[in-house]
Amino acid sequence: MPKAVEKRAKIGVLGASGYTGAELLRLLLRHPGVEIALLTAERRAGQHMRQVFPQFSPYALPKLLAIDAVDWKAQALDLAFCALPHATTQTVINDLLAAVPRTKVVDLSADFRLADTAAYARWYGHEHHAPGLQKEAVYGLP
Repeated sequence: MPKAVEKRAKIGVLGASGYTGAELLRLLLRHPGVEIALLTAERRAGQHMRQVFPQFSPYALPKLLAIDAVDWKAQALDLAFCALPHATTQTVINDLLAAVPRTKVVDLSADFRLADTAAYARWYGHEHHAPGLQKEAVYGLP
């Protein structure tokens, strides 16, 4: 029999109403060591996930919030998954980590794919908005 989880990790899914965020949420709900503490969605803010995706009806989930409405310190997330559009995570992550530096971030976009800021600007046609964090990021493929 599996050992009981002593403390569940507080998880946030940023961009939860998109297909990537919703699939990630579906997987996280099966994990016994996870507490879904925050779900964000810009256009769906104020709604419940069950209104966006009916398959989430059986779950007691927090309402979707706009990112600008999140109080990062109050949330005190252990881990934030970012399923946000390209170039969005790099602007959001600075506020999150300034408020709660211990939060680990898993970004599913290309925002931190390239460590070299000059290469990033060449490939994506704009400067990176979090170059200090870009050098710390670890990128990997399964």
